[in-house]
Amino acid sequence: MDRRKVLKTIGYGSVAITLTPAVVGLFHSCQKNSSQFIPEFFNNDQFNIVSQLMELILPETEIPGAINLKLPEFLDGYIKVIYSLEGQKKITLGLESFIDIALLDSKKSKAEKLTNEDLDFQLDKYLRAEINQKNHWKKEISKFNKDLKKENSSSSKPLEALAYGFADQLRSLSITSFRTNEYIGENVLAYAPIPGEQRGCVDLMETTGGKIWSL
Repeated sequence: MDRRKVLKTIGYGSVAITLTPAVVGLFHSCQKNSSQFIPEFFNNDQFNIVSQLMELILPETEIPGAINLKLPEFLDGYIKVIYSLEGQKKITLGLESFIDIALLDSKKSKAEKLTNEDLDFQLDKYLRAEINQKNHWKKEISKFNKDLKKENSSSSKPLEALAYGFADQLRSLSITSFRTNEYIGENVLAYAPIPGEQRGCVDLMETTGGKIWSL
């Protein structure tokens, strides 16, 4: 995964994070140093997998990566505080499906045994899939979600489709968390602490050196 290529389209398809007081509080709490973080939404195995995946999506280069920026800690709190119960169930189901597929493909028995190579293989499989395959997975997810709302539904889980949905959602959440991180906003993106004039239709290279504006 080349983060530089991701950042060129950093706003494309990303999930919006509304900066409510609760979210601002999460940002500040995640900046505090703690000897050992205890996740509130994910269990420990799930949090470790999510952390590895986010670091693969946003690895450390000359810019801090997801783990050093504490993006996994922020995401854990964000899902716990902001997501609806239905949203929490869906992302958990997607994560569980992703882990199940990774275990099957790697022929391993426990999530804690999955390596970065195992997880990167899964990300590559889903995020670089052909558009027709992605559309097929999206249709399977939509059908599965509709079937779940029916009484006495016995619909089987489309594991591959749910795993794809999770990978796609996690990438979007990772990128949006990265963009809204205080360090990135002030030191990497174009940042104006006191916004001034509004100029439309200007050359981005001339105004910010090609950087998008900090949120």
